[in-house]
Amino acid sequence: MNAGRAPLGSDGKPINLHHLMQKQDGAIAEVPQTLHSNNHGTLHMPNSVPSGINRAEFNTWPRNYWKNRASDF
Repeated sequence: MNAGRAPLGSDGKPINLHHLMQKQDGAIAEVPQTLHSNNHGTLHMPNSVPSGINRAEFNTWPRNYWKNRASDF
């Protein structure tokens, strides 16, 4: 995490950051990649609803998130 990479979850894969309400400034949950993948339909809004997330901005955000989270330990 100090290098900005996600820790491995119980499934041995990197933890995913999931927007709970699918909003840019909304709450984030750290979830195992397998849970995120296997429950995609339940966790995400239908494609008919526009995303409230700026993907270009969010794609650079996790690195800083994980570096900051590393300081919690």
